[in-house]
Amino acid sequence: MLVRVTENCPWNRCEFCSTYKGESFRVRSMEDVKEDIRANRSIMDEVVEWAGRTDYSIGDIARLNGILWLEDDGVKSAFLQDSDSLVVKTEQLAEIIKFLRETFPTLERVCSYVRGKTLFRKKPEELRRLREAGLSRLHVGLETGDDELLAYVRKGATAEEMVQGGKKAVEAGFEVSEYIMPGLGGRERWQQHAKNSARVLNEINPRFIRLRTFRPVPGTLMYDRARRGEYHVQSIEGVLEEIRTFIEDLEVTSELITSDFATNSFMGDIDGILPEDKDRLLESVDKVLAYWREKGEPERNPFFRRIAPELT
Repeated sequence: MLVRVTENCPWNRCEFCSTYKGESFRVRSMEDVKEDIRANRSIMDEVVEWAGRTDYSIGDIARLNGILWLEDDGVKSAFLQDSDSLVVKTEQLAEIIKFLRETFPTLERVCSYVRGKTLFRKKPEELRRLREAGLSRLHVGLETGDDELLAYVRKGATAEEMVQGGKKAVEAGFEVSEYIMPGLGGRERWQQHAKNSARVLNEINPRFIRLRTFRPVPGTLMYDRARRGEYHVQSIEGVLEEIRTFIEDLEVTSELITSDFATNSFMGDIDGILPEDKDRLLESVDKVLAYWREKGEPERNPFFRRIAPELT
């Protein structure tokens, strides 16, 4: 269930992202957010009432009506939107979370996106307050642990700030999910991207590491750089070699997840829990590399050719 606490992105300067371009950031009023939560509760109650009058289950009626967040035994998961809900004042956000959990007592997980810089600026006691209120998982766009690349894409935080913010979130009791963008360094910076990303994650030791393969999106400065030849999009083979280096350098107790995102479809089965699955993960990368090499993968990347022919 999506709960919109803020609108758009408070930073909105990352040069690889087009999601909120041209939009202004706004913190929604607490009463507006609570009214949305009440409205969702009314929807749930109506579905439950209909289920009591038919042979259909609550979950069946919900799915038939496009209400995908409601299951037979209630609402299990909620996500606070948009890109960085933790910029909201701590007590205000804690009250929203508490109200959300009181309204939907079956909730097992409440999640939010958060910028690494926002975590860096939050005091440990503020993070603990949000965790106690019922916020359980934080999704952090690290993208890379390399300072040169972080500056190049205007991420707005340093690697050390990412480390400190991530460690504070882990220590506060959150399930931390850190996102990395394989391919973001292009052909020029792939090795430093892989090694420094692993180094930063080794210090944070998050619950999840999620890979989101970079692709240049029209309307972004990274796309324009690629068109001008200032940035060279990495090949599939190059991305896989980068991932192999990245996994080799990881010394974490995290779950590595790749299969939950469309741009990773060329990877095959590179999912597992570290450190116990490390050898298997490396073997999986090698199998996929062999597959693409057997196909005669050129320097050009067929994945990006489908979405941006002029970049290949």
